[in-house]
Amino acid sequence: MKTILETSPEPTGDWATRLATVTADADMRDSGMIEVSIGRLLRVVREQLKLEVVFVGEFVDGTRVFRHIASRSEEAIIKKGEFHPLDETICQRIVDGRMPCLSSDVASVRSDYGLPLYYDALGGHIGVPVRFSDGTLYGMLCGFSFEACPHLDQRDVRRLEMAANATARLIAQSEGRDVEPLAATH
Repeated sequence: MKTILETSPEPTGDWATRLATVTADADMRDSGMIEVSIGRLLRVVREQLKLEVVFVGEFVDGTRVFRHIASRSEEAIIKKGEFHPLDETICQRIVDGRMPCLSSDVASVRSDYGLPLYYDALGGHIGVPVRFSDGTLYGMLCGFSFEACPHLDQRDVRRLEMAANATARLIAQSEGRDVEPLAATH
């Protein structure tokens, strides 16, 4: 399979409305509610993009640490707190610009991107950076499936970017950072 790079129309207001609704419950003073809101946000993304797993990974000292996970199955393949060396991850390759945000079938392009052998089990993958309003990189918001995902396109990348912005805002709130209002979407 090939990496999908075709363009599509902008995300609909419905997507933005769903993200805003999910994150609206997060009280800046209640980190537990923020955690719940991030979990809801990831579930919406996973369901809408028809993925097996969606996660937020934080970049910490040369590793990617799984901080938030929404999985289709109760026995998720990844667990909160687990980590991998950044230089082995798709996440780092996306941030560096060595790999696109969307790959419909990672297994078919694994060797092209110098990924470890265990990526042979991966089908579709989509990921975007999570940055705070000041531009500081927190990590990545990613999703994947074990089957190829030809249904994903650039519009889904833009949707994931909206979700990453909402996630960054929630994480910033939980860390007591200054939070700028969410930008209006068209």
